[in-house]
Amino acid sequence: MNIEINVRLYGAFKKHAPGDQTDFMLVLERGATLGDVLGKLSIPEDAHVALVNGRRIGNDVQFENGVTLVLFPPVSGG
Repeated sequence: MNIEINVRLYGAFKKHAPGDQTDFMLVLERGATLGDVLGKLSIPEDAHVALVNGRRIGNDVQFENGVTLVLFPPVSGG
């Protein structure tokens, strides 16, 4: 059984979105992790900040149907 999640990409990650959409639905197999999503979108696993429904998550977190995943590059500055 599959699940659907909403994905929002920001900053340099916009280039990994399908077409010109930066907010889109992604169909995944049940039990899929953030690592699976990053691989599917060709985003490096060590170069991102990920939030699900506003909370930061790690690469091994499994998704539930209908959640919103936000991905953006790490912020740096001084």
